Amino acid sequence: MFEASLRAFSFVIVSMALVLATSSVALAVPVVVYDNTTIPTAGDWTPAGFWAFSQYWPYEPTGDQVTLAGADRTITEFRLVLSSTEETTLSSLTLSFYENDGLDAYLIPGVPGTPLWTTTCNNVLVNGPTTVVLSVPNVVVPDTFTWIASADSTVAGLATYNPPTVGSSEDSFWDRDSFDGQWYPLFFFGDPVANFGAKVLAIPEPAMTGLLALGGLAVLRRGSGQVMRRRRRTV
Repeated sequence: MFEASLRAFSFVIVSMALVLATSSVALAVPVVVYDNTTIPTAGDWTPAGFWAFSQYWPYEPTGDQVTLAGADRTITEFRLVLSSTEETTLSSLTLSFYENDGLDAYLIPGVPGTPLWTTTCNNVLVNGPTTVVLSVPNVVVPDTFTWIASADSTVAGLATYNPPTVGSSEDSFWDRDSFDGQWYPLFFFGDPVANFGAKVLAIPEPAMTGLLALGGLAVLRRGSGQVMRRRRRTV
């Protein structure tokens, strides 16, 4: 009778731990792990404060390599800052995340390689500085990754901002050439610093919250086992 009660108690503890592991992820409050949306910039290369999507070719993939602050790496939201010289509607806007584990044409590592996630929005209105808020389905990224955007417009593009107030980004950005398909690091010779406006929100990785819950479960199960062994010895 005593052992049956303990087994029932263990089942309840297992159920509670599983619920805790899943609900803790669902209820986690996202925190800002990268933010470069405070100070807009302009310069010789971006006099209107943005790099046009079709600067070289329509839908040419372009974006920034960023290093996140803190420890949370499960992205739940991405805010992309665009700008334009006139009101315009982008027929489609694609955003992608990449690991920087690829090789360039000279076999030098560090270019965008493994795709982590991609999404496409349709009919995006841009009228001057415009923030596009995209929901991200709990995508886990490394400390440093590259986000890439593409669209077709000569009057709208990625707004230039600097410096990041959370996280960091070097003075360069990635562009994949539409003709040879290779990734190239580009910069504006400091006029302005080659960083684009973006904000990243994230929560802890699911594995981490699950381990915390299961760790507590292991302690309880171990204690229950010890009680059962002591009970048998007294019989």
